[in-house]
Amino acid sequence: MKYVIIFFTIFASLHVTANSSYNTKIVNDFIDEMYDKHSFEKQKLQKLFNQIKEEKKLKKFFKKAPERRLTWNGCESKEKQCINYKGLFVNKSNIENGRLFISENLKLLNKASDVFGIPKEIITAIIGIETRYGKNLGKFKTFDTLASLSLGPNKGRRHEFYKSELENFLLLCRENNLDPSVIKGSYAGALGKPQFISSSYRNYAIDFDGDKYADLWGSNADVIGSVANYLKKNGWKRNGKILTDLTKDNNQSYLERLSKRTYKPHMTYKSLYKDNIKSEEDIDFKEKLSVIKRIEGNENVYSFGHNNFYTITRYNRSRLYALAVHTLAEEIKIR
Repeated sequence: MKYVIIFFTIFASLHVTANSSYNTKIVNDFIDEMYDKHSFEKQKLQKLFNQIKEEKKLKKFFKKAPERRLTWNGCESKEKQCINYKGLFVNKSNIENGRLFISENLKLLNKASDVFGIPKEIITAIIGIETRYGKNLGKFKTFDTLASLSLGPNKGRRHEFYKSELENFLLLCRENNLDPSVIKGSYAGALGKPQFISSSYRNYAIDFDGDKYADLWGSNADVIGSVANYLKKNGWKRNGKILTDLTKDNNQSYLERLSKRTYKPHMTYKSLYKDNIKSEEDIDFKEKLSVIKRIEGNENVYSFGHNNFYTITRYNRSRLYALAVHTLAEEIKIR
């Protein structure tokens, strides 16, 4: 009888979660999967789940995400709760702190630019937009957040994505000897100064300071090198254009239709040129382009989006984000 009680106690410790908002079977299935695929210790994983403190306002942070509510630099009459995205990120503070970041990390930025072909201002702008140059790293426990979004009360249509990120997060912690119970990040599980999700951390983070460890919290060298590596591996072209201004006599109604298509370059400049969609800048007729629209005050402004504009959207799949990175980089460059 004593052995039965001991067995039951061990079994219960592996198959009961203290957080009543989680489905026990779903949690146990995940734990079993991590054991089968990656030989994780079940008791340690169960302990993590038992320690979860639920963030009940998590969904509200997603609803308030800037890309969902903001416009570039002006609001159309039908838009509600419109906020100026350009003003949020391309502002005096970000520009000045970007200049200081470059000054303090010039050698590292030049090295990254030489190795990967990414302008130092672009690398800097991304870090500035993501975390204010490392000042805002996020306050949410990453394990709790990813568990909630994939298996728990905040599970939604993207739960499989967040389940994959939870798996990658646990692997990341094991590979780098990190304690998964204490690491914090954004409300969506992004980590460190460049706000890499766990899978991106594992795939793109690099050791750029030679200490044999990719540290996206404490090493500016690794942060800079990793951002550059991410862009390079996602298609950045050295010395390539990002946005190109159009001539003012372009077909506005046609531009409007084109701007609603994908941000990925898909039409050759030759075909656009034939339809009187032109630029005064020199562009190869064979190059594929997209048309990017933004609002400046009360005016619609259209530009050609090149491959490197699309590459920035691979970091954050938002036209506004790519516009902010490009514009902030240009302002920092001027300073």
